[in-house]
Amino acid sequence: MSIIFESERLLFRLMEQTDLSALYDMWGDAETLRYCGGTTRKERITKIIELDREYYALYGNTIFAVVEKSSGRLAGICGGQFDKQYPLHVEAILHLNKLFWGKGYGTEALRTYIRWLRDNKKARLVFASAHPDNAASVNMISKCGFIQKGY
Repeated sequence: MSIIFESERLLFRLMEQTDLSALYDMWGDAETLRYCGGTTRKERITKIIELDREYYALYGNTIFAVVEKSSGRLAGICGGQFDKQYPLHVEAILHLNKLFWGKGYGTEALRTYIRWLRDNKKARLVFASAHPDNAASVNMISKCGFIQKGY
């Protein structure tokens, strides 16, 4: 496991095909993704892993696997989704497996990712979005310093 960066409780690395089952536990769960457009099939997750690894190789930024240090378990994903024409304009993305909700991991992960972007000059513009009914995500985004511009 090659760590790209870390926080106090979390490790950030590239997603791997060995993460497929853990990613499906998260992205295949209707409750977890109810505000994110619905669940994802395993076949699609395999492609997402490869695409995000390619993005890291090309742009030095991607959506990372987030691993809980104490257990070594995949807690979720956090990173940037960007337009290939404007790779320094980054939408911060975060999904956590519901087993890791309520522990402050989302805020810790997002703050750490934003700091990594800033310290490594990986973005000029960072934005985030959340469904207005997803109070936990709206609150987390606000804690990380984002200013609401609308829905």
